[in-house]
Amino acid sequence: MHTQMKYEDEIIKELQNIPDEQILNLLNIIRIFKKSIIMQREADFYLKKEFDEWDTLSDEALCNFEANLS
Repeated sequence: MHTQMKYEDEIIKELQNIPDEQILNLLNIIRIFKKSIIMQREADFYLKKEFDEWDTLSDEALCNFEANLS
């Protein structure tokens, strides 16, 4: 919690030095950044799920291959 307050204070200090006409641009950048984080998390989740499915298929293929060797 203390670290978060520190960052919030730093952000507020930085905002004080930005001209008013640029605040809207900064707000848009923040929104794009937040959206990209959400999209990346979703992509990572689906990629992990796909890798897990590939592992399952690979395990099945290996078991079938070994069964045919006997």
